[in-house]
Amino acid sequence: MELETIQITLPSSKSLSNRWLMLDYMSRTGIKIKNISTSNDTQQLARLLHQLKGSRRHNFDCRDAATVARFMLALLAITPGTHTLTGSEQLCRRPMGKMIDALRAAGCSITCTGEEGFLPVKIEGSIPTSQRIVIDCSISSQFASALLLASATMPQGGMVELVGTPVSEPYIDMTLKVMEQAKVQWCLKGNPPTYNVEHSIPQCDVVSIEKDWSSASYFFEAVSLLPGVPVRLPGLARESLQGDRVVRDIYSKLGVTVNQGEQSVELKREKGLISSFEWDFTGTPDLVPAVAVTCAALGISARLTGVGTLRFKESDRLASISSNLKALGREVVVEDDVLVIPAGEPFTKESLASAAEIDSFDDHRIAMAFGVLRVINPDLKVSNPDVVAKSFPDFWKMLDRMILQ
Repeated sequence: MELETIQITLPSSKSLSNRWLMLDYMSRTGIKIKNISTSNDTQQLARLLHQLKGSRRHNFDCRDAATVARFMLALLAITPGTHTLTGSEQLCRRPMGKMIDALRAAGCSITCTGEEGFLPVKIEGSIPTSQRIVIDCSISSQFASALLLASATMPQGGMVELVGTPVSEPYIDMTLKVMEQAKVQWCLKGNPPTYNVEHSIPQCDVVSIEKDWSSASYFFEAVSLLPGVPVRLPGLARESLQGDRVVRDIYSKLGVTVNQGEQSVELKREKGLISSFEWDFTGTPDLVPAVAVTCAALGISARLTGVGTLRFKESDRLASISSNLKALGREVVVEDDVLVIPAGEPFTKESLASAAEIDSFDDHRIAMAFGVLRVINPDLKVSNPDVVAKSFPDFWKMLDRMILQ
């Protein structure tokens, strides 16, 4: 008997929402943003930009949102006034040094009031003395995106030179494409690559934010663990700006049939399982938690490369994944930029019944990736489940639709 298709409502893209909020702030007439993300991160960025526009206070608290902190750091550095930028204890452990150093080298005044290279910082905002800002994006592509967006507000425009090997490069591409849509002019020149951004007033009347491919990864994961259960994910564009759309290709190799429409995806696990899996996640590290848990749960061996930057996320995600999988009976190996998961017995309701509470490490992606195992054993517990609101407030509600099968 055919099972009824389960429809999952995904959140709108947090990454696209945040970029459009920055462009809306920079525009003179405002941009109407439809379907904006309801994530905590996006809502916090909206509050801080409103605060900056109103000039009521110059103390900006980013809470636990690293993207918000990096976008605001670049913007405040070139906005006249004395500002402080801070966040949660967790955020104040996230690396900011390369971006702080780049802005200082361009003539911006930034003082770390705690440990050097980390928030909190005091900023004396002013137009940089140099148009050229040289940034190392080997830890985070957010540094480049923040500087590219801010460069358009500089009176003579700006030049953002990338050195080192950028990680998560699809997010830089996303920033540039969004800027193009808002008629912010830029061109790429030279080696090392340098983006010349003209002084521009963003122009766009209305934009509609597409659904989030990163959040979709957890439902690709769930489908891979539930053979024969059909799932529909509306709002995922075929021609998406999001690099994490590659999750379609990944899970096609993991036994999931993926039918992509113009604005939706339908999934069902119908294929047999492979014995081993390998993928380079240099451009899409946010997909690693879901894929790592999938491979472990299915019992197949996996070699996931390009994962080194996961050490610098909300938690050390390599350590978080390793710790939780070890507690579930799967020893993994982490070496530099590689995560290796050995083959083993697939997870079952019985094997998960003896597991202690999954530790989310206060990291939304760890909570969601391991939380999906509740489709195998609904009694599995995850610590601090509310942390998912950082990117996907309705995650548990949507996952319950899968558990009822």
